[in-house]
Amino acid sequence: MASTALTQAPKEPLQRRSETSRRRMVEGALRLLDERDIDQISVRDIVGAAGTSYGSFYHRFGTKEHFFNYLIDDMISRRERDAMLELSGDDIAFDHLPEMLGRSAIANFRQHAGLLRSAVRRHIAGDGCWRRISKMSRRVVEKYIERVERALGRDLSDGEARQVSFAFVWLYGLLAYGTLGLNSFYGYALTDELFEQETIRNFRQLIHHALPVGTPYESGAG
Repeated sequence: MASTALTQAPKEPLQRRSETSRRRMVEGALRLLDERDIDQISVRDIVGAAGTSYGSFYHRFGTKEHFFNYLIDDMISRRERDAMLELSGDDIAFDHLPEMLGRSAIANFRQHAGLLRSAVRRHIAGDGCWRRISKMSRRVVEKYIERVERALGRDLSDGEARQVSFAFVWLYGLLAYGTLGLNSFYGYALTDELFEQETIRNFRQLIHHALPVGTPYESGAG
């Protein structure tokens, strides 16, 4: 007599299932962080949002504190990878880089707004998590300066490098304020569209001011 048992679909490889579970916990936690601070979120909340188990959480992260630091490092890793790809592509016109970097920074702050709010609060309380974010940002600035110097065919002066760095400090500072909801005053708040438009415009102007007359940035050369 023929078997009536249905053929079961093969399971995902263990490593892939593990990564899927990890990503679900990360994405679930980021959704929770949009609503409340990390200190107000429990492991139970995280596994509930992810649809995973306590065992899965503790096996991968050990503690909520380690998990929070993993969230920070995961964001840093992905943001730095994307920025370095943008800066390494010679097919991208030099004068387009400030807008591209600005828009991707805005997108990253929006995607991780809740996580960054918790990181800012912890930084104010003396935690070192924001230092890691700041070091990543510095590496992006240094890579951008390398791209500028390659386009100019010379090293930037100390003054030029400081002005370029200031443009990025201004951008990241403005976005950090935005994650705390401080870029508004009573009765008025910028729309997301206007905020992005004006942020990019001013960031480009700061970069333009930092670079010498006759650079590829001004002429539009790649």
